[in-house]
Formats: sequence, C-alpha cells, structure tokens
Amino acid sequence: MPDPGALLHNAKAVAFSWHGVLFDRDRRAIHAALAETFARWTVIVTESELVATRGPTGRPQIDRLFALPRVAEAFRTAHGRWATSEDLAAMTRDLEPRLIVAATVAAEPNRDACALLERLRARGLQTAVICCTPRRLLGPQLEALARAGLPIDCVLTADETCEPAPEPWGIFEASRRLGLERTEDLVLIDDSPAGASAARNAGARSIALTPSGASASDANATLRSLEDV
Repeated sequence: MPDPGALLHNAKAVAFSWHGVLFDRDRRAIHAALAETFARWTVIVTESELVATRGPTGRPQIDRLFALPRVAEAFRTAHGRWATSEDLAAMTRDLEPRLIVAATVAAEPNRDACALLERLRARGLQTAVICCTPRRLLGPQLEALARAGLPIDCVLTADETCEPAPEPWGIFEASRRLGLERTEDLVLIDDSPAGASAARNAGARSIALTPSGASASDANATLRSLEDV
C-alpha cells in the first residue's frame, strides 16, 4: 500500500470527512447518540458494531446497523417482529435532536486536523470538507468552524450533494468547486469504508484514518494519526 505522504505529494487538493476527522475523533458523540436511540427501542448496540458501520450518519447508519443480523434479531426478540420502514423512520426522527446534541458535545474541530489543514495550505494545496449530514444538524460545529478561521476552500454538506457516500457526488462537487480538472488530483482523508468507496467511485484517491492500523479495502493508503503527515 502506498505511503500517505506520497499520495499527498502528488495531490492538488485534500478533502477531510467531517465526522471522525475534522470533528468528533473516533465518533464518540455520534456513537452515543445512536446508542441512546437504539436503547429507546430496547436494542443495545455495541461499540464494535457502531465502529463497523461508520459512515454517513443518521438514517444511513441506522440502516447499516439493522443490516447486522444480531441487531436485527435483537429488535425482533424485543418486539416480536422484524423492524419495519416505519420503525426506521421513527428512529431517525428520534435520532436527529440527539445529533444536534452530539454536535454540541463535540463542537470544536480536532486540533490535529486543524494543524494538518494549516500545513497543507502552507504547501499550496487546496482543502475541502465533505459531510453527508444536513447543515441543520451541524449548527454548533458550523459556528465553531467559522470562529476557527481555518484555511478551508470548500465546505460541502448533505444540502449540497445528491446522495451520501459511497456515492461519488460529494467528491465530484468538491472537485468542481475547487476547479480541479481531474478527480484523481484530490485525496480524501476519511475514517469510514464508505468514504474510501466514494473516492474510488469518483476516480479520486483516499487515505483511511485508522488509529488501530487496520486496512481499508478501498483506500489507497492507511494513516494512524494525522500528526504523521
């Protein structure tokens, strides 16, 4: 697998994922919100299940959690039936205010991400942030980002893209707004498999931020810490 530094050396732009990279390291606040919502439906989800289903949050992650046989069976055991689309919609409605709380709990951008953004700008690279969550659920973090004055050329949320990762639209839109002629000139740093898949689907490259050192199948490189870049 290529060295992350080599990928960035040849890049013209670098995009960060919002959750897990720029905000909420290890997604602790997001995971707590999801666990609270599932507990209201008498289903306990484990941290390993939350980690395994990382990616666009909200309804997409609820769907990914129910795709795990143990979670689906836990709901059936508790309620005497399989979860319906109405159940998933109700859980999504319950989760949304919890996501705003999560954005308040993890309101400040991660220091290592801020430092890397500054280093990238010093090297002449453009930067972007891609998020698959609507702006209305990111308020405290958006306010903190504005106060921080970080060198970010483009901030995209679910309001500006069609479908969440692994669909490629966020990468395409970031490349367009940054004026890149080729998506392969952009490198995405993301902590979820869906992000790496979105980059691959768009023809861009990606670095998986995995503190454990675990490999990511669609990522071009793996990084344990942003401080290593």
